[in-house]
Amino acid sequence: MELWTGFTLGLLGSFHCIGMCGPIALAIPGNNQSRISMFFRGLLYNSGRIITYALIGFVPGVLGMGVTVIGYQNVLSIVLGFTIILFALFPHIKLPGKANSLYKKFTGELTKHISSLYKSDSKFSSLFIGLLNGFLPCGFVVTALAAALITSSTFHSAIYMALFGLGTLPVMLMMNMAPGFITPKLRIKLRPFSSYFAIIIGLLLIWRGYSMMNGGYGMMH
Repeated sequence: MELWTGFTLGLLGSFHCIGMCGPIALAIPGNNQSRISMFFRGLLYNSGRIITYALIGFVPGVLGMGVTVIGYQNVLSIVLGFTIILFALFPHIKLPGKANSLYKKFTGELTKHISSLYKSDSKFSSLFIGLLNGFLPCGFVVTALAAALITSSTFHSAIYMALFGLGTLPVMLMMNMAPGFITPKLRIKLRPFSSYFAIIIGLLLIWRGYSMMNGGYGMMH
């Protein structure tokens, strides 16, 4: 999977991020409302998210390299492609039984810690909020992780996730600096485009796996 798709996925999916993480970003603590202060807090918050994305990128990188050694990376690429398309078409699929309970418990603990940071007077509380927010389950982060799983090394997987985070940075910073610029109505109109691109990523993963099976992977690598 080409690394540039990580940045593009983040850029196109950033309007989805506004809907999901927008309230957290807009509520970043701080008494000084100057433009410089707002920019600094927004930069710290988003830097925290990007750092977390890069760190969790090592996990699929390690798994992906293991699959490469075993020789089933082509099959994994196809399976992940179909999975991404499935969740893009049906975003409200619920996890079964205990998995759903664990999911709620995990997000509840994260939300509790994030809420406590809003009461902190530390200048770097925005950074820690971003670090924790990066761990909140999100369909688009999962999509990026699935694509990162097919990169050629652990390092490339982390870079892919960092680029994904950087892709979300322009729109998220814009929201911090001018929260009224991106209206809820505009956000609703733009949100479907992020799902369309996720489907494209899924199709690319399927084609990549098929090409590897037929000896044509060199065309994509």
